[in-house]
Amino acid sequence: MNYKETAKTILEKIGGQENINDFLHCSTRLRIHLKDPKQAKTEEIKAMDAVMGAVYSGGQYQIIIGNDVSYVYNELKQMINITTNENPEPNKKRDMSFKGLFESFAGLITGIFQPIIPAIAAAGMFKALLLLCTSLGILSKESQIYALLLNIADSAFYFLPVLLAYSSAQKFKTNPYIAATLAGVLLHPKMIALLGGEVPVQIAGIPVPNISYASSVLPIILTVWLMSYVEKFADRISPGPVKIFLKPLIVILVMAPLALTVLGPIGNYLGIGLSDGLFWIQGKIGWLTVVILAVFLPFIVMFGMHKVFYPVIFAAMVSPGYETLIHSAMLSSNMAQGAGALAVWYLAKDKKLKQVALPAGISGLFGITEPALYGVHLRLKRTLVACMIGAGSAGLFAGIVNLKAYAAVGPGLASLPMFIGAENNFTYALITAAISIVVTPIAVYFIGFNDPATADTAIDPSGKHPESGDSNKVETILAAPKKEKLHSRRVVFSPIEGEVIPLKAVNDEAFSQEAMGKGMAIKPAKGQVVAPFDGTVQTVFRTKHSIGLKSLDGIELLIHIGIDTVKLKGQHFNVIVEEGDTVKHGQLLIEFDMEAIEKAGFDTTTPIIVTNSGDYLEILGHEKSEQIGHETPLITIL
Repeated sequence: MNYKETAKTILEKIGGQENINDFLHCSTRLRIHLKDPKQAKTEEIKAMDAVMGAVYSGGQYQIIIGNDVSYVYNELKQMINITTNENPEPNKKRDMSFKGLFESFAGLITGIFQPIIPAIAAAGMFKALLLLCTSLGILSKESQIYALLLNIADSAFYFLPVLLAYSSAQKFKTNPYIAATLAGVLLHPKMIALLGGEVPVQIAGIPVPNISYASSVLPIILTVWLMSYVEKFADRISPGPVKIFLKPLIVILVMAPLALTVLGPIGNYLGIGLSDGLFWIQGKIGWLTVVILAVFLPFIVMFGMHKVFYPVIFAAMVSPGYETLIHSAMLSSNMAQGAGALAVWYLAKDKKLKQVALPAGISGLFGITEPALYGVHLRLKRTLVACMIGAGSAGLFAGIVNLKAYAAVGPGLASLPMFIGAENNFTYALITAAISIVVTPIAVYFIGFNDPATADTAIDPSGKHPESGDSNKVETILAAPKKEKLHSRRVVFSPIEGEVIPLKAVNDEAFSQEAMGKGMAIKPAKGQVVAPFDGTVQTVFRTKHSIGLKSLDGIELLIHIGIDTVKLKGQHFNVIVEEGDTVKHGQLLIEFDMEAIEKAGFDTTTPIIVTNSGDYLEILGHEKSEQIGHETPLITIL
């Protein structure tokens, strides 16, 4: 992948720098806050070789890149110059509908938590490894080195309010250093000792509750949110010559007491409420909550909404010290996504799909599911159902045994020590992962998945044909075993005048190996394609080089004009019909300029493929290599 060129193209297609408020990235996707999302050319972005998908969700325009997202982000960052204090458009009307408010909330939560994830993930893995070392007897919990390492691992969680203060300030467009200072007020050791003393502490007659804000989430977010307004007020009333110290002084004098007496306690109780609410829901519905979340998690991830779980996760990690729903569901779903992609890699015959499925499967097993979700399962669709079955089965077990996660990190094979804890909890985690890994491939095998050549699935939602070279946008054929049916004899006439040749003689591996189905090919003598039977137009490819038809008796046919002609992007082709049209045998469908196509360096050999070949007993092609016309039988189907 050319990261610089990819970043440049993305920047152009989202409306340029002037359409960006700010942007960041997570493990697999660029997350961009656009001033006007309508300016983004979503279909063109989806059609890019380096892009797995694009969606506007949670107030963010999300472009799914995969594991190389950080490289594209770095190139993009060098191309644009956006200050974090840039004001949004003043006249932009806020969407007050439920959807609009929820998307704003989701975007806010994601924007605050995403930048601190690397520190939290590293700390979580550190703690998980320490748990593993103590379980294996490598370290003793009583040793000094264990205490030292535990403090190192725990520092990101203990000082979480400081990290959140900085990222919240970026999001609320306020001074991050003053925000971090207010977090320091809540965490100062002497402040903690003072509030824990025998004499109650008051500010202007208002009692200051003795609350530990270590590892807390909501208190500092609420504090920084209000601080953003106080800072604007302080900026207006502070004279220019003394603004440099008077403005921050006013902010601290106002916000520190409010944080200790009002906002901190409110945030603390809200956090406890989130944790208690989670356990209340599980208490009412029981194991079913894990099953439901595990099954539908791919759709939550698809829209990038899984980040909204962070406040709940961190609240649960503070009290009671473990989390029993979200991580259990994620473990079940992540393993299913990875195992499902590996099953596709093993079962598929298409080389391009194998190239996508193998790394996507490995990545999924280690907790990064977007490559598998976008590169494999959303394309094949049936495998997504298989993954949901596997995830639901594993979630059922995890819910019944009340699986607990003791570290806030994405569940995967490498992070399984996060489940080391009381009694048999780690064993339960291993069984949960095993169920997902075993059940999902079995479901993939029996449900099956569609070949990329199938006319109605050979293109992705952007309209791009798999042949265009994007290995992340390939769907492949492997239908579940079905009983052969003997159909009556049917004939497909030649749609093109020219010389008939065997499909195996076509200079394209996907066609010659019959990966897309059985058929024949024509070397055109005339630049016209006509209907080879009575039927309907099912698909007209956006690049006009290919058309999918369905006969009245169910034959599905793909007519692909030339080899690699998708690269012409519709030049030299004129499509006469539209999708959904009813056509008669001999009716003109497409005109194409043979000389111009050949002059551009492309082979005009045209494969004609029966894409539902598996529905028939035998596909017989024209026996002789000779010149044929529209009234000549090309393919006989039994």
